[in-house]
Amino acid sequence: MTATTYKPKLAARFCAALADGKSIRSACKIEGMPSKATVFRWLREHPEFLAMYEIATDERADTLIDEIVDIADSCRVDADSIRKAKLRIHARVEQAQRMKPRKYGNKMQLTGDGGGPVQHQVGKLSDEELDAAIAKAAGGAQ
Repeated sequence: MTATTYKPKLAARFCAALADGKSIRSACKIEGMPSKATVFRWLREHPEFLAMYEIATDERADTLIDEIVDIADSCRVDADSIRKAKLRIHARVEQAQRMKPRKYGNKMQLTGDGGGPVQHQVGKLSDEELDAAIAKAAGGAQ
């Protein structure tokens, strides 16, 4: 196998295939595409390719999520088809969560005003005010 010379048009075609939902492995199998080793070399040697690749993989996560509805809508109504559809959907959700955890992750994150951290301020209570609050809470819990 010979090394493929970097060409911006070929790099763009490759990244378009990724953005369309293809994995690196499946994109490399398309006729005329570079090998996996070449792609990784290009990522190291060509900053413009790295930038395109990052955008493409980001877009691929959105494409995978879009495919979920198509998979569910086209699923036949029999047990085997439903199991297969669930597996395909699960795989896409898992991939999208790894590629775009902030958007598709299942971890909930609380934010304060303007998207910043939650601000928590504790006021100072006198001993009497604290005792009254505790008594009120204890009386309400019974």
